[in-house]
Amino acid sequence: MELRVLRYFLMITKTENITKAAESLHITQPTLSRQIRELEEEIGSPLFERDARKIRLTPEGMLLKERAEEIIELTDKTISDLKSSSDTLSGVITITTGLMRSTVVLSRMMSSFRKMYPGVRFSIITSTADTSRYQLERGLIDFGVMLEPIDLSDMNFIRFTEPETWCAMMRADDPLASNESIRPQDLYKRELVLPVRGAVASELYSWLGKDPEDLNIAYFNTMGGTASQLVYDAHAVSLTARGSVPFLDHTRIAVKPLNPVMSTRSAIVWKRTSVQTEAAKKFIEFVSCFEGMEKI
Repeated sequence: MELRVLRYFLMITKTENITKAAESLHITQPTLSRQIRELEEEIGSPLFERDARKIRLTPEGMLLKERAEEIIELTDKTISDLKSSSDTLSGVITITTGLMRSTVVLSRMMSSFRKMYPGVRFSIITSTADTSRYQLERGLIDFGVMLEPIDLSDMNFIRFTEPETWCAMMRADDPLASNESIRPQDLYKRELVLPVRGAVASELYSWLGKDPEDLNIAYFNTMGGTASQLVYDAHAVSLTARGSVPFLDHTRIAVKPLNPVMSTRSAIVWKRTSVQTEAAKKFIEFVSCFEGMEKI
């Protein structure tokens, strides 16, 4: 299975049309069709369901698409890492993060690092902690900024010093918006938006003092922006990290602290057994003494 053919396959999945894919790849349509036919013969399964208008992936095709994207992403990252000069520090550092308080420190950190090493660039990807961990384990990223609780037993990490404090979001005209803070009992009869991550949701169940079956959980969500829209449209209440809602329209959405206070920590994490690029090694050294990070 050649990388070139995997790239051809992914272009077809993107365009959903053999002719358009061939044009984008600057090859002839018969050549592309033959390459895909040979790939299907190698795998032993059809990859596409074809009709007159467009083609769709078979279950085997969907699996190959997922794996091919990882293979190509890892290959491209490896090539970029190997091209980095040993004399002048350069290359791309890939970091996944959610929108939370620690991203303020992360932004300052990356900006300061580039002043020292202008040849280094950063690729920042929005992701949940579970997805970041999956990508770290497979070498697809260099670092992940993760909100605890998460299993870090086989990872290296440096925690941010400032805690991530949780809050409740509701419409500005919601009766709860007049409260100074939100107590668990204020939410027992309300439609709720909770984080999709099971470990984080469990922490919130403990704060609420209720089993999930006894709560009116209408939505699970990963992004603060989407949660705020659900809050407005559905008159729901969202429990979220305070740092995930910095750009709200406060004429529409109110944000209130929880009572009792609920907080957690976040950390910048990397795989313990990974082979780091020179740029990544320098970044770890830089992070370990940066203001706003725990000293190790």
